[in-house]
Amino acid sequence: MPSTCVFEFDRPDPVYYSGETINGRIQLHTTTVKSVKEVYILFKGEASVRWEERRSRRSNNRTEHYTEYFRANESYLNTRTRVFPPGELPPGTHTYTFCIPLPPACPTSCTEKYGHISYEISLVLNRPFRFDNVFKQPLTVLKQFDLNYFPDALIPLKSEDIKYFCCWPCSSGPLISVLTLPFGGYAPGQSIKYKLEIDNQSSGYDLDGIELQLKQVYTFIAHSPRYKTREHTNTLTEDTQANRCLRFSKRVIEGSLVIPPVPPTMTDGGIISVRYYFEMFIKTGDCHTDSEVRLPIIIGTVPLAQSATNPANAAAMNLPTAPYIDIPAGNSPDLPPSYDFYKPPSFEQATNIGEKFKDPEADEYNRTDDFIPKYPMYTNFSEPTAPPSGDNVDAPQSAPLLQSQQQSILPPPYPVTPPTEITMPPYPVNGGNMPSTSSNGNDGYGWRT
Repeated sequence: MPSTCVFEFDRPDPVYYSGETINGRIQLHTTTVKSVKEVYILFKGEASVRWEERRSRRSNNRTEHYTEYFRANESYLNTRTRVFPPGELPPGTHTYTFCIPLPPACPTSCTEKYGHISYEISLVLNRPFRFDNVFKQPLTVLKQFDLNYFPDALIPLKSEDIKYFCCWPCSSGPLISVLTLPFGGYAPGQSIKYKLEIDNQSSGYDLDGIELQLKQVYTFIAHSPRYKTREHTNTLTEDTQANRCLRFSKRVIEGSLVIPPVPPTMTDGGIISVRYYFEMFIKTGDCHTDSEVRLPIIIGTVPLAQSATNPANAAAMNLPTAPYIDIPAGNSPDLPPSYDFYKPPSFEQATNIGEKFKDPEADEYNRTDDFIPKYPMYTNFSEPTAPPSGDNVDAPQSAPLLQSQQQSILPPPYPVTPPTEITMPPYPVNGGNMPSTSSNGNDGYGWRT
């Protein structure tokens, strides 16, 4: 009877945030004595990119076809801990505990057609003159991206497109479309509520409807045999409005698109990055190209507190806008903060994954290609509305701001023009690194007061 192995973690779902510590144990059950050089626990976190392209070239007046392979690798963590020395491993049940700290900058797990970011823990029985016995358990690692630390995510998005039909002397009035989104940042589980205003000033063209899509764009970077990038786009969700807008008429169309479980925006310069945008097409019919409007959005792991549909639900989730970081005596201030306050209500497997990545260099007998990462879902924040106008900073918020556990002082209202003594944090181009919080422990939006 072959050996069996069970991995047990300190939480029901093996989902961890970068900066946390993975705790658990491994139970190995053997029925016979095994000679081993050693038994060790291996933890690896890495990114792999692979794809191939067909090429042709001329040689000796003949056309030759060949395949060019592009690849790249990045390693984030590689630890090895011996749990049994060389000798005879007796039959029975053997229990090994592990405690693995994750670096604060670990990128989020993901898998796509041309690459993946994966984390897995393995128990390896290194046997002399035989194949090693390897037992693997993949898990999900999330890089924290709290949108409450980035005030720019609160700003509504707006885009205008003007399209003319034909040209002189057959020119017609323009088609003016304005697309508005209430926020610039969202989390999985929320609904993006959109508003489209159409002014059809053309004299001879009726519009046949609109189509709205939420797009996900992966960018893969290969380093060998040379530097090259490749993109892969997924349509996460879409909505079609069949309402027509006749000539010389106006129309306002509203709706929403739900964000499925997906990884957060990642643009920190690794070999795999992901971004999102909201795209709208107005079907003009005939031989004219459709009017197109595109708005880039940010996907985070923690939603904006102001975007809660029901403020009571937001308060129940205990999401402070700028938590006080309590560093115990003797600990270094460089240690990552605890993410206990940010645990989402649920985790769900990623959707809209087409062909999953399959590493051709992986061991065929110990593959984990079928593993699908899990991402947080915030159903209590389903359909946010636009924040109040900034003309009156004393006006009440649409959703009450949340309190930290240490103090009951509400943060100051969001100003239109920050005072000179406030230092605004940078726009999150790095995919989610959070600026440091105020040392005095007051609540806020990520800047110091």
